[in-house]
Amino acid sequence: MGQTDYLRFLVAAESDPDLRADLRRSSAALRTLEDLVDFGERHGFRFDTADVPVTSPAEPR
Repeated sequence: MGQTDYLRFLVAAESDPDLRADLRRSSAALRTLEDLVDFGERHGFRFDTADVPVTSPAEPR
């Protein structure tokens, strides 16, 4: 269910002007995935860091 809410969050962030504006205002404070999850929860979306498909960069050679 969390992945579905994360996708709903992405769509809403693009289509809802108020959410988009709040996301832009808050962007400097969104430094970790936990920050993004907290932001989403404050706007009614329930997803976890594991639902966000982000991988860490590869180790330098």
